Amino acid sequence: MSKILGTWTLVGCLAWSLAVALPGCSSGDDGAGGCANESCRTRCLALGYPTGGQCTAGNCVCGGGGDGGGDADATPDVTGPTTRMTGKVWSPGGLVPISGALVYFAFTDPAPIPPGAYPETCQDPPAFHALSAADGSWAIDVLPGTYRLVTQKGQFRRIRDITVPETGPVDVDPLLTTLPSRNDEGDTIPHIALVWALEGGDHIEDVLAKMQMGEVGSDDRLVLGTEQFDLYNTPGYPPNTDLLESLDRMLEYHILFFPCTVWFGYDGVQLNDPTGPLTDPGVLENLRAYARAGGKIYATDMMYDIFEQPMPEYVEMCGDDAQLNAADEEAWAHGETMSGWTSHGRSIVTELSAWLDANVTDHENIDFLDNFVWIDDVFDTPDPDPAGPRPPTVWVTGDFILDPSRTLPLTVTWPYGAGKVLFSTYHTVGEGGHPSIYPQEYILIYLIMEIGVCQEPFG
Repeated sequence: MSKILGTWTLVGCLAWSLAVALPGCSSGDDGAGGCANESCRTRCLALGYPTGGQCTAGNCVCGGGGDGGGDADATPDVTGPTTRMTGKVWSPGGLVPISGALVYFAFTDPAPIPPGAYPETCQDPPAFHALSAADGSWAIDVLPGTYRLVTQKGQFRRIRDITVPETGPVDVDPLLTTLPSRNDEGDTIPHIALVWALEGGDHIEDVLAKMQMGEVGSDDRLVLGTEQFDLYNTPGYPPNTDLLESLDRMLEYHILFFPCTVWFGYDGVQLNDPTGPLTDPGVLENLRAYARAGGKIYATDMMYDIFEQPMPEYVEMCGDDAQLNAADEEAWAHGETMSGWTSHGRSIVTELSAWLDANVTDHENIDFLDNFVWIDDVFDTPDPDPAGPRPPTVWVTGDFILDPSRTLPLTVTWPYGAGKVLFSTYHTVGEGGHPSIYPQEYILIYLIMEIGVCQEPFG
């Protein structure tokens, strides 16, 4: 197979079949370099070329050749008998079904996921594809043959060989569509950096471990040294300054996690003040540049300054926005909030609500534990790209312990350049190590996937 002037040239049917293990040639193919237009068109449609393809000089040419590669009005409808293939997409570790995952059958592997921050724009998938439903289920009608089965959500991707028989329906082994928890042959996970929190902080690493991205110890916490991601700012690992002061290092990662933490001086758990580097204008520009390049920033509770200092135009936190750690001081000024508080809340995004209802709990009846700070307002602010506004999305709201008449945004995301920022006012991991998974932790799993999905290009 070779690429010529933007079109894929497929050598005669027999050679092509041997190379990519496609279904046998149609009766119109002579098996010796010959080519039949209908067989060529069907195969090119299956590869995702909306105009199909046609035979040129004995070769099947997709998306071009001759008069341009088939009928200009052709649709991706596939001709010939198909087999119904069904299955379910599961999270890493098989904890919970995943909705909105792309599942498709292809003849060749997709391009590798770039190893660090990149602008992920949406592309048309091949003809044999589906997005998983709220309960993770999917169904695709596929021409019989041998394919590469691709399952992907964000930068989590699994690729496996699969043979589609001539009769069905066929329920696909769930292991083939369980998203991976480590990089391996056919498996890709996002490159993640996580800045360590003090003992009473938010420990997102424990949920990642429950997703089998590390080992879980007898205390229901991550066993250090087994993680499939990079840790910072705790003994035995690099300090947070090594990450934040180097844009090149930041750009190596798809996602940066900044879980809730504070600094009371060196305690043997954190190496440096977690927000101290944010007094450096160079660090603030690094965070902006990282997001513009396609990086994802995920912060919780008292680590709000990681976005409020470089990007104050999106969310107004309690306290003086211009002052570092001001929302902490505001929270500590009230007896009801100084030790954390629970907000009774709900999902307000249709897709998340459907997923929670199908797999976890009633989306309108969730207690969000361990809030400290709060969001006073969310601004309808244009994205830095001049093409138009990209205001924050509020995913979860809840009541306010200091004013029961108010409903506060608890989880918000917004695009910044080609990247995204996610913030929740509550700890995504419930207090202390525990064997179960709380609803807010399931929401973390959902949003880890969601924050990495493609965005429509600006303009």
